[in-house]
Amino acid sequence: PENTYKTYLIAGLISRGLVRNESDWLKTLQRGGIFEANARSRPFDPAKFDAAAGRRLLASLSEPAAGLTFLAAPSLRFFDGRGANRPWLCEIPDPLTRVAWQAPVLLHPDTAKTLGLKQGDLVRVSSGSGQLEAPVYVTPGVRPQVAVMALGQGHVEFGRYAAGRGSNPVALFAAEDDGQVGMPRLFAEGVQIAATGRVVKLANTDGDRTQHGRKIAASVAMESLASLKQSKLNGLTMWDFPLTLPLPEGYDPKRDFYKPHDHDGYRWVMVVDLDRCVGCGACAAACYAENNIAVVGGERIVEGREMAWLSVERYVDAVVPEKITFLPLMCQHCDNAPCESVCPVYAPHHNKEGMNNQIYNRCIGTRFCSQNCPYKVRRFNWFAWEWPEPMQLQLNPNVTVRAKGVMEKCSFCVQRIKEAHNWAKNEKRTIRDGEIVPACVQTCPTDALVFGSLMDPDSRVRKMVDDPRAYQIMGYLNTKPGVIYLKKVVQEV
Repeated sequence: PENTYKTYLIAGLISRGLVRNESDWLKTLQRGGIFEANARSRPFDPAKFDAAAGRRLLASLSEPAAGLTFLAAPSLRFFDGRGANRPWLCEIPDPLTRVAWQAPVLLHPDTAKTLGLKQGDLVRVSSGSGQLEAPVYVTPGVRPQVAVMALGQGHVEFGRYAAGRGSNPVALFAAEDDGQVGMPRLFAEGVQIAATGRVVKLANTDGDRTQHGRKIAASVAMESLASLKQSKLNGLTMWDFPLTLPLPEGYDPKRDFYKPHDHDGYRWVMVVDLDRCVGCGACAAACYAENNIAVVGGERIVEGREMAWLSVERYVDAVVPEKITFLPLMCQHCDNAPCESVCPVYAPHHNKEGMNNQIYNRCIGTRFCSQNCPYKVRRFNWFAWEWPEPMQLQLNPNVTVRAKGVMEKCSFCVQRIKEAHNWAKNEKRTIRDGEIVPACVQTCPTDALVFGSLMDPDSRVRKMVDDPRAYQIMGYLNTKPGVIYLKKVVQEV
């Protein structure tokens, strides 16, 4: 036997005639592998793909076999499975299905009806190469007679968060590559799907795909932007309630019973541009990392006990389901916060800079605040969550780890605000615009989230709230949210 794996590998390559000596071995390392021996002609050169090559490729395809066509798509969270052992990625729901910890089979409603299946039915998917079991997720986002499943789960090892979870769709595919393009074959034809008689509760966090006519994830047509700039809202109903900034100027004695709050130098707000949000969920992952949010697992999410402070909600158009709007939803830090007035121990606290704080050592767990919150963004610690070693080392020392029986929610990363205060105080100045960057704002790849003070007339957020697209979620409740949204611009193509 060889002394090292390197000598074993080189000896094997030499015996097969793939390398002749040490020099050939070094050239192989430089190239990244041995390719000439496996090279073969292709129907087309991918680098020079044109219409004629496309027609030749289509002509070479055979007629689809009877049954369904099964596709495996790279996961938006795990890609090909390499991220499946990251608990944050498992806990954050898929952007489109809003299902966490699971990999369901996606079927069109017509296909599900034909097969007699409904949401959550556990099915057995069989092909000529193998079979697997997975729950059904019914969605109009896939074509009829096509079943789609995300890659990434079904590991037999790979750590405590990946092993034994879900199914691996690759089990349904033949071992050889596609042949047409030399890539792995990630589809199978003639697939059969049969019900097992069992039902699995999906760990999905959405209540409904549509808004049911409510002003939550609002949009505006491109051609209507001009008229939007001229319209002035001044009513009390959902669609004509004006934008009411969480400042004294946003209060009207004809509409408001209570007097406005006084703010000491700053009124922190966040502006979210829905036209920029792509639903990637990076902001949610950053929030988990920064604020020591517990990972609860799929079983608890099924019970409705997820702990995410920030959730990227997905809404589809009720008429054209292919139109999707993503909406990052967190505590709205309302000026008229319904949670503050209902707590018997004043654990939700309105501070002098306009934020809605949660004082953990006051909270006695009545959950009245969660009941009174119209946005349902407060999270209750039903259990004493655990961070198995060595995961306790990732905890942020600047953020309290909450105990069982305590309510929590988005804090606008108050620890970062306090740090900026300390720097400004030591340097005898005010906090500069853009100096405070919450974790979600820092992480967003499209700059959809902006944070700052409304009391600074030159701040970026102050200028953004003057955009005619600006609105507040369910503003007609007169909570005066401190999170302002900009409508998504929709155009017909």
